[in-house]
Amino acid sequence: MNNKKYQLIEKEVTKAGELVRISEDLDKDYKKLTGVSILWTMGEQNILVSSSISGKDIFPKNLEVAFLQSNTYVPVNERFFDLEEAANGNKIELEYKDGGGGKTYPYTLKIYLKLEN
Repeated sequence: MNNKKYQLIEKEVTKAGELVRISEDLDKDYKKLTGVSILWTMGEQNILVSSSISGKDIFPKNLEVAFLQSNTYVPVNERFFDLEEAANGNKIELEYKDGGGGKTYPYTLKIYLKLEN
């Protein structure tokens, strides 16, 4: 088994201002969630309304998504916001609020999770 895996969560955002709810199981073969990155091309002023794993908050409520984004100027190995959360197949729940600044709608919200043992 690999010591590291990248789990991708994708959800369609159909219109400006939409609230998207995500509920996904983390891979049960990995012990820790060690990083998160959100695709940077989806516009500005987006909010992560809530984020939790098995009911435990990960980030503060109403976190600006820009804190979790990077662009092509950031080296690939530095594009993840570091975390240290239990994975083990736990459920991650996120509420994402589109800020209305997208270039086109619909677009695909992409959240990358780094899992490790």
